[in-house]
Amino acid sequence: MGVLLSYLHLYFASAALFEPVLKGWSVLYPRFRLIPSLDVFELAVLFFLSVVPYSVATIIPAWRIATADLMR
Repeated sequence: MGVLLSYLHLYFASAALFEPVLKGWSVLYPRFRLIPSLDVFELAVLFFLSVVPYSVATIIPAWRIATADLMR
């Protein structure tokens, strides 16, 4: 859902939320139009480098403490 919303914001709304921040006070900037493209490999790499490590770092300790015998 996040990828879809960012894609829509960037290509169809012309990044209206971030445009003033990225351009700053400059008034002499050239017209820059992005061409929509979607690379599944890049999305997969971003997923595995961001979501998987954080999931492992939170799920495995939670599972270990949930299955531990605390009444020794």
